[in-house]
Amino acid sequence: MFRGIDDVDWASLGHAYTDSATDVPELLWGLASEDAELREIALDGMYGAVHHQGDVYDSTLACVPFLFELIASEAIADRGAVVGLLCSIAGASEDQDTADDDWFGESAAFDPEVHEDWQRPFFDARDMVRGRAGVFLGLLGDPDPGVRAAVPAALGRLHAEPVRVLGALRGRLAAETDPEAARSLARALGTLAVRVPADVGAEAGGLLRELVAGVPDPELRMTALTELARCAPGELPPDTVEIALDVMRLARETAELPPAPPAPGRPRTNTLISHLRELEAEHRRGLGLHEADELLAAFHGELRDRADIRFPLLIGMLESPDGRQRRHAVSMAGRLLTGWRAPDDEPVLALARLLREDDLRLQKDVLRELRHLAPVSHGASAELVSYVEAWEERPVETGTPFAEMALGLAFEVVALQGDERIVPGLGHVLEVVEIPENLPRWIEALGPAAAAPLGPVLDARLTALGHPTPSAGLDALAGALGLLRHGPSVPLLTRILRETTDPRTRRAVLRALSDYGPSAAEAAEPVRRLWESAELREEERVDAARALWALTGDAEAVLPLVRESLRSRSWGRWYGAIRLTGALGRSGAALAPTLRDMIAAGETPARAAAALWQVTGDPEEVLPLIAEQWPAAPKERPALAAALAGTGPAAAPALPLIRAELASARRHNNDGSGGNMRYDVRPDVALLADCRRVLAACGGQSDEEPTG
Repeated sequence: MFRGIDDVDWASLGHAYTDSATDVPELLWGLASEDAELREIALDGMYGAVHHQGDVYDSTLACVPFLFELIASEAIADRGAVVGLLCSIAGASEDQDTADDDWFGESAAFDPEVHEDWQRPFFDARDMVRGRAGVFLGLLGDPDPGVRAAVPAALGRLHAEPVRVLGALRGRLAAETDPEAARSLARALGTLAVRVPADVGAEAGGLLRELVAGVPDPELRMTALTELARCAPGELPPDTVEIALDVMRLARETAELPPAPPAPGRPRTNTLISHLRELEAEHRRGLGLHEADELLAAFHGELRDRADIRFPLLIGMLESPDGRQRRHAVSMAGRLLTGWRAPDDEPVLALARLLREDDLRLQKDVLRELRHLAPVSHGASAELVSYVEAWEERPVETGTPFAEMALGLAFEVVALQGDERIVPGLGHVLEVVEIPENLPRWIEALGPAAAAPLGPVLDARLTALGHPTPSAGLDALAGALGLLRHGPSVPLLTRILRETTDPRTRRAVLRALSDYGPSAAEAAEPVRRLWESAELREEERVDAARALWALTGDAEAVLPLVRESLRSRSWGRWYGAIRLTGALGRSGAALAPTLRDMIAAGETPARAAAALWQVTGDPEEVLPLIAEQWPAAPKERPALAAALAGTGPAAAPALPLIRAELASARRHNNDGSGGNMRYDVRPDVALLADCRRVLAACGGQSDEEPTG
């Protein structure tokens, strides 16, 4: 073992912590130890120093031949972990999600004119491991199931002959008896199909379909189904939802059986790798995660835009007889419904029906997701109103801020739905609770007419602050009163504007007065004095300009500042200026040259194009710009659609874009971000509404119009 290890000049090599790698041979010998604890410590050292945070050093390269010696010897334990280490060194770990699963691409070579010198070891490591990847083929039938579970991933990502690898994997499928190794074979088939679809994609997909249809192990079927969704989502079987729900059923039945004896675990050592493993295990225990639950979550992720499968599956998960599975489905519902447009109200209704369960933690989880979904959850209004009305029968949460109480969350969701039935109760609540920071959003959703009864309550709360110090509550009250345009509050807001020296409070009041518009004309004089003073900071001036314009209609006074701010590198200042440009409308016609220059220079061209329409109203100039920017800037489509909706029948050339948007299952702002991402549904709802307005104005009708 390790012939030639003493011939390496380790003292001249380095790793993350030292320029002398003389400690590395001890780590290598530790990986070969019969003592499990020493092996664990050595593996931690390899990841902590020799391959620190994925880096590759000259000592890392020197280790590669010896690591291959380790995995070739059946006398060594824990060789599966060493296979994983080699994959990571080669830049092909399972955490990466590129088509070829390495940093630079399989065919890329180090070029000093393209790459920095520090990148050379990464190329060398990749090539060294790939050059020896044939060793992995001989380990597919290794006696150690841990090795057999690790090797397929290495072959799928690293071997240079995918056709040969596919044949080896196919030959091993029927013989494999270890469940984890069998699932690893299925995952490797998916990796091959994604990595080299032209060479092996069709055959790998066929093998995955055979596994889905023919194996009794439900978790293997689920893994194969997930890999098929990953590499060939269009070829999923018609009964995909039934298969996935059957896996859930079998998981429930398995959970009811007496627990199997725990498998021998790795030793507990004072190492980071051991600590992280324990943290992960504790996390899984805390969530009650089972293998089937994680497989189902992975399957959802790979389905991406197959909404025809995802939403029926979600409903099945939310209606599972098992409470643990229902709880796990709640978070999935939030991720799915904020990222994709549901074809009907059924998924939201299935989520809201969980409020009937006598489980306060579950109820709060459901309400937190519905908070994100309020603009598309009107179908669940009756369920939510019933929940609020029945609150007197429920125990009171003590020591919890109102905004985080189940009742507070329910009030928020119903308000964000714009359901005016909540207004009387909300009036009583707002007399006593801490003012919610996002109260203005509640008022905006309810609308000034429906929410008008709240004006006196909010005015009284703001008055009670006396000489207020800056606070989120003050900002929220000012913003809410502005949206209500509550006339009796104008003198109070004007007094606060005169007395405060705090920029945050000034901006909150200026924005509120802007929302009042001419009905707060009495505030124009102090706003103008403030505008003309040197007291304002740069970031406040756009807010003051907006208020001055809204109160007086004096466009000439604010145009120079708006023109300057449109070219600002400060996002806040630019955003305020682009919004004010839209509010100015034709009064901002003098801004058109600036907007044209922005478009020509590629500076926020989508927003500039939408603003150009607002100030010129010229569809002949703007429509080609919108058509160009629609695919280039998906997140700006709400602004572009609003511009199109104002052009009437002249928007007809854009109908193909409009129809495609209405037929899309994915929300416009869904960029595919993973994790627990929740997308803002409000702009997508506005986008769909404007798209339908365009369609109606042009006498068209969409083939598919998702409701949510």
